[in-house]
Amino acid sequence: MKQPEKTETLIEVFDPAMCCSTGVCGPDVDDSLADFASDVKWLKGQGVDVRRYNLGQEPDVFKMNPQVLARLQQAGTDALPLIILNGEIVSESGYPDRNQLSRWAGLKSADRASQESPATNQNGVLLQQLEQAVTDGNEEELHTLFAMGEQHGLTTEDLIRAIQAGINNRQKVTQQLVQKANELLGVPQNGCSPGSGCC
Repeated sequence: MKQPEKTETLIEVFDPAMCCSTGVCGPDVDDSLADFASDVKWLKGQGVDVRRYNLGQEPDVFKMNPQVLARLQQAGTDALPLIILNGEIVSESGYPDRNQLSRWAGLKSADRASQESPATNQNGVLLQQLEQAVTDGNEEELHTLFAMGEQHGLTTEDLIRAIQAGINNRQKVTQQLVQKANELLGVPQNGCSPGSGCC
């Protein structure tokens, strides 16, 4: 199997004090930590040099880096995690997603969507259009897009999800309109509108 070529990019991650090097341990694992650990593993697989330092286990590394030390003195541990790209701080107080990491590393296939086939991307667009048609209440467009979805081999589950998302969008809009109407009428929240007969 061909080994990935090493890039010249160095990403250093200065983590807050955690129970282990990735924080992915114990019964209650933070989803963001698990996602980031997976993304770091993926980056390394692309040949990117990624190094993580844990404040609880490697405090000397934090003291020896002037930028990190300065941020800790200014903001305390709230500044962590700090991400340093080739010697420059590019992020603090949160973990970036895979797209952002990929951009920093200069990788072309930055996101998962870009790695999908054109047919998969086309189906994604079709589902978005289907959701929008339901949101807009456009029955003709809904029928057309639904038929196209079936022709493209989309599953019933995918079509149902898109339609349900559109229904949810319509309900939100309706709720916002009702709320605005009640505000204009001076009706308290969860109250009855005048003449509605509910009170």
